[in-house]
Amino acid sequence: MVNLTVSNSVILGGLVVVFSFAVLWLIGMSRTGQNNKRGVQEHAVHSNSFLFRNEDLIDHDADTMPLPSAETEDESDWQRMRKWLGFRFSDLPERLGDLTADLEIESNTDGLKSRLEFSLGNKAVHLTLSEPVTPDSATLHETLRQQALLQGRSDAIDAAPMPIWATDKDGNVIWENQASEALSDDHKEQILLALGDAPEPGLSASKRVSLENPVGPSDLWYDLKAIGSDTGALHYAADITRIIRAETIQREFVQTLAKTFANLTTGLAVFDRNKNLALFNPALIDLTGLSPEYLSARPSLISFFDTLRDRQVMPEPKNYASWRSQINDMVKTAAGGLYQEVWSLPSGQTYRVTGRPHPDGAVAFLFEDISVEILATRRHRMQMDLRQTVLDQLDEGVAVLSAENRLMFCNKTLGTLLGIDPDGSFADMGLSDLLAACHRRYPDVGLWAEVEEKITRKSLSSPIIDTVGRPGGDGATCRVMPLGGGLTMVCLTQIVAEISGMTTADLT
Repeated sequence: MVNLTVSNSVILGGLVVVFSFAVLWLIGMSRTGQNNKRGVQEHAVHSNSFLFRNEDLIDHDADTMPLPSAETEDESDWQRMRKWLGFRFSDLPERLGDLTADLEIESNTDGLKSRLEFSLGNKAVHLTLSEPVTPDSATLHETLRQQALLQGRSDAIDAAPMPIWATDKDGNVIWENQASEALSDDHKEQILLALGDAPEPGLSASKRVSLENPVGPSDLWYDLKAIGSDTGALHYAADITRIIRAETIQREFVQTLAKTFANLTTGLAVFDRNKNLALFNPALIDLTGLSPEYLSARPSLISFFDTLRDRQVMPEPKNYASWRSQINDMVKTAAGGLYQEVWSLPSGQTYRVTGRPHPDGAVAFLFEDISVEILATRRHRMQMDLRQTVLDQLDEGVAVLSAENRLMFCNKTLGTLLGIDPDGSFADMGLSDLLAACHRRYPDVGLWAEVEEKITRKSLSSPIIDTVGRPGGDGATCRVMPLGGGLTMVCLTQIVAEISGMTTADLT
């Protein structure tokens, strides 16, 4: 038990009085502060202090220190801190030892009045990070809402299938998503090297790069894009390996087609869905006379046919005003697989032009020189006409039956004798029809029955020669003989009934 003297009691009583007045003053100040809370908080800030010596962090008052891990063994604490602060504060000194005076830097990425203060001390640098205090609950709620939105966007970017990363002004990676983290260190180094320096703020740079594939035979391809900002750059790497492979396969396929069609005599012109020439072969050059330089320039379909018209490699249109609409109609018809036309050129050549549809709106035109074929057809027709004319001049009626026992042709004399006109009939005349006409004109049941039986059974091995007709009437000499290839020839020669007192029997 402590014994208090009078003097001690006086002193203690005085202290109690002073303490009581102090408490009352603080309570009053607290109540006054309630009324001015908003104004006070507008100027309040939170701050953390960090003490560095020789680039090493030796003390701080932060609850947590989420500094990035050191990438190399010789990376200092300040370099890690610099990366941590870099996305909000630019122009940070590379080394604290380079500071010659106190420095203050404000945040350049948000509307908050955040700042960094560097204070030089005795062989040490005192760094203060100051953040404004939220003035009221509504502002706090809005801040949390914005943070939630940013977190959602961050999660979306982090889960994106394409590599995305951010770098500071020195090119150091300060953030990357999962796809970027999945890249090998070697591929990351090649990509960063290919991109080079970050573009200026507001500008962008693009580049395509191929990387060696460690698990496959073909390279990996990426389309790279960097967008500059005040704090560094944002980078994107789109994997286009499949697109490149598809383009390579398509290009090789086109080359294969070109080699395949190179030796064809048929000219080929393939127009893509944009109606530009995509493929042609040497035969097209030979048939049209168009230069390889012109065709290699990939002319449009309209330009291609206009040039053909100018070079008289296609018939001159009767109405030039409707020429383009005719070309469009031709393309539409070809797209339906229906276009085919024969062009008779002023040079005497004849081309058959065929339009064929291709997938994805493309269309191909085939140019065939059928001049020899047309000439041969014309010669054959002339020969047939000549033969028919010669046969029509004979006094003997001649008919030829096919291997299927159908009438192939007969001369004019036979038509006159039998009263038939095969060319004027819609239906083909067969063996039975021909022999029925013969029997009506020259009745002979036995002979015509024998002829029909032998021809039908293909047993006519030798000619049948006989005289047919009504007794006392006109008669005819009939000859039926086999020809090669299963053909049969029937000949009738009219016999005059009486000439100078001779009878038909005398003539035979």
